[in-house]
Amino acid sequence: MNFFGHAAVAAWHSRDTAFVLGAMLPDFASMIRARPPEIEEPTLLAGVAHHHATDEVFHDAPEFRALVQSSSEELSRAGLLRGSARAVAHIGVEILLDGVLGDDADARRTYLGALADSERHARHLTWREPESPAAYARLMAGVRGRGVSRSHTTPAVVALRLEHTLAGRPRLAIPKTMLRVVEGWAEATAPEVRRATPAITAHLGERLATWSA
Repeated sequence: MNFFGHAAVAAWHSRDTAFVLGAMLPDFASMIRARPPEIEEPTLLAGVAHHHATDEVFHDAPEFRALVQSSSEELSRAGLLRGSARAVAHIGVEILLDGVLGDDADARRTYLGALADSERHARHLTWREPESPAAYARLMAGVRGRGVSRSHTTPAVVALRLEHTLAGRPRLAIPKTMLRVVEGWAEATAPEVRRATPAITAHLGERLATWSA
């Protein structure tokens, strides 16, 4: 699940901005190519634990697994190497799911509220690399400035986001010549993801109903 999705699902348990930010932190650390920070603040820590519990449940959702499998096969047939096809299918479905979850006004408010408080909560994060605090601050400024918009999950933007995410990983990177293929896949798959979203969220709600940090 992508970081926006984690914020949306975390809000089912708590709207505390530290908790919701914690639920996104593992993804943010990955985005700046850093190891997860050390955290002593209990609400942030609980959010991180919720992130991992959510991923475990989400990746086991039958509808998600079916979408990734069919998408990976489709992208392979279209010419992507197997590793790239699998990565595009997995991450791409998560980004497309964000587009559906982003229709919910409460999810948007919760996400933006956590980002707005990220500077205040940053003092509780001890990053392991000297360059990570500045990289994290730049990332937070970027995602706060970008906000939430339907344009973030249009097919062309999905293809570009996937290209950026997988760049620098030789076995997963998307060749420039295949970006139009990925864009076409995103356009065709978005309605399928929308149809599957109620079943995916029901699966998450049922499996996380008794979750506790």
